[in-house]
Amino acid sequence: MVAETNGGIIDKSNDGYWLNAVDSLVLFYQVAISIVVATGNLPMDIKTQLVEQHALIFSLILFLLWAVKDVKNPVVRFVKDFYPLAAMLFFYKEIGILVHQYFDWTLDEGLISVDDELGRIGRRVWNFQQFYPPVRLLNEFFSIGYSFYFLLMPLSALVIYFRAPSSKFRSFMFSLSFTYYFCYLLFIFLPAESPRFYVPGLRDALKGYWVSDWLQSAVEHNAFPGGSFPSSHIAATIICIMAYPYLGRWKNLVLFLTVALFAGTIYGRYHYFVDVVAGSIVGTSVYFLGPWLERNWPLIWGRERGCS
Repeated sequence: MVAETNGGIIDKSNDGYWLNAVDSLVLFYQVAISIVVATGNLPMDIKTQLVEQHALIFSLILFLLWAVKDVKNPVVRFVKDFYPLAAMLFFYKEIGILVHQYFDWTLDEGLISVDDELGRIGRRVWNFQQFYPPVRLLNEFFSIGYSFYFLLMPLSALVIYFRAPSSKFRSFMFSLSFTYYFCYLLFIFLPAESPRFYVPGLRDALKGYWVSDWLQSAVEHNAFPGGSFPSSHIAATIICIMAYPYLGRWKNLVLFLTVALFAGTIYGRYHYFVDVVAGSIVGTSVYFLGPWLERNWPLIWGRERGCS
């Protein structure tokens, strides 16, 4: 079942390559981000450390993928298919170090101006919160909506993995990885701090219950000023729509929580409205172009005849 659902020992869709498109993308990101680090204005010792780290990651991933290319064990195959999901999240924290290594300005004033042109949606919500503090239950609801993002990605990946054709899973994982890596690079070249970091008075957490407290703690420990535009959360959420046809009776509930996720992004002060619009454009573009990119992504290493 695993072999049939997830491409078998050799990924026939990539013409005999033991590295598939998403593997190649993960490796490509190591090279791309190393170039960004090397050409930026970080101190030399930090540059050296980060470049060496990505060189090690590159070599380790390449070696491990080669080592398991003929392994039939379903657990090993599952880990091989799902490691890109963990990888894309692992590299997020690093962007906080790189986000201002080229430019010391931010886009926030411009984004606020665009928001005002689009109807002042975010500003109206935040002003309401300050002058008419909402009840804790409402804050908790939107915290649950925004937190659903952390469940939506693995849920979508698992549903597609076990219920959809293998080609659909490959397209999903590649599209999700491409979306994240593309947004990471945009964070560096288009830095924007986000409302909660930039606008006075919005840093304070909205009082809710357990989920609100957990979300606030998670954001404080992981978020950084500069990774706001476009919203990678929104872009990735749109990619997860690929799983909706396979959700069965849970489809309506997931759709409802996804709408709450979109609303919670603004309500929770995590993004400007224009961040959501830009994230939607990125996500929609990759949603439609991702499967084509996955089929045509250059596979530089791993030809079965040459490397086995």
